[in-house]
Amino acid sequence: MKWYHTLFFKITLIFSITLVTIVGVGGFFIKYQNGKNLVEAQKALSAILRSSYDKKIDKFDEEFLEQEGIFLVKDISMYVDLIEKELAEFKNHHPMMGPPNQGMGKRRHAVMVFSHQGDIFALANYKKPTLFKTSYTTNANLHAAVFLFLLFLIIALYFLTIRSIRPLISLRKSIEALSEGKYMSIPPIKSKDEIGELARAYHEMVEKMKQLKDARVLFLRNVMHELKTPLTKARLVLAMMEESSYKEKLKDLMGVQESLLEEFARIEKLGAGEQRVDVKKYHIDDILAQVLDLLPDEEPNLTIEVESGFLSVDFDLFCVGLKNIVDNALRYSLDKSAKFSFKDGVILVENRGNPLKYSLEEHRQPYFLGGQKQRESRGFGFGLFIALRVFDLHEFTTTYTHDGEVSRFLIKI
Repeated sequence: MKWYHTLFFKITLIFSITLVTIVGVGGFFIKYQNGKNLVEAQKALSAILRSSYDKKIDKFDEEFLEQEGIFLVKDISMYVDLIEKELAEFKNHHPMMGPPNQGMGKRRHAVMVFSHQGDIFALANYKKPTLFKTSYTTNANLHAAVFLFLLFLIIALYFLTIRSIRPLISLRKSIEALSEGKYMSIPPIKSKDEIGELARAYHEMVEKMKQLKDARVLFLRNVMHELKTPLTKARLVLAMMEESSYKEKLKDLMGVQESLLEEFARIEKLGAGEQRVDVKKYHIDDILAQVLDLLPDEEPNLTIEVESGFLSVDFDLFCVGLKNIVDNALRYSLDKSAKFSFKDGVILVENRGNPLKYSLEEHRQPYFLGGQKQRESRGFGFGLFIALRVFDLHEFTTTYTHDGEVSRFLIKI
């Protein structure tokens, strides 16, 4: 999985975009509000100065201005540079207008208002320049505090979200291990949300699967022990018999039975995902020779047509599965004969006989139809089940057709 496909990356990306958006919107809002408030304060100062100006005596009502928090700057010399700078900016922004040098009320721009270092100044011209000053406070700190709280809240939510989905990491690793046949428990989860419930349910499922696995292993050991014990006793009796062709025949049959028991146990483990198929390249002639050796009939009535080639298979496992197909074809043929061919990567086993009563999908189930197949006297069930399981483990395609009296079983390599 690519890192940018992970849920953690997507959540981090969403929260990052949210944080950047809040910071951008917050900065713009604070700047806009400060500018708006400053303009309103400047307009208010200008209006107050105009209302306090007495045209008759050409003088401001300083007592009224002081009550409004506006004070006359006694020593204007310390603000000369600032005034010249503001006048220059005023000329740049209003090139068609001269400086505010007319008396109050005679020109619209007789009062020039500007801000500097948290204070608002008003320059009025009547006879001589007059400078007023008032303090200016903004809500910038309050606005900044609100946005900082939102940022803190988003960051806290991010870490809480990451913490709540962190069990998914252990859960994913455990599921990946389970797919490889390993039962790995996950650390205890204390969260009470849906992910915590899922993790706890999965943990319980893994524990039950461990118990089932242990029970299955114990059952297989007991079965193998019970099946091998009679063979061991038979070998002991066989060793005390005199040498004869009958004795050699029995020895070969018991050897075949023991090898089949081992292959059955291996197939079961492979089907449970506890082992892997050991695939290597083998020549078709070697595979066919092993299949013929595994057949119970030493001289089967089998027509063989094969072209030279190699197959990538698990030798022992594939030969057991292929032997079951060939053995069934010979056993249930109307004329006790069958044909085996290999061409263009396709193995074909065909005979003249009755069609299969059940589909291959049903034969892939060891106990389908409520055990009905196992109660039938003709068999043709478990051996085919093993063969299909082997071919499925190799990821080969199997097809069965019946046309007239001819049944064909194809294995596409």
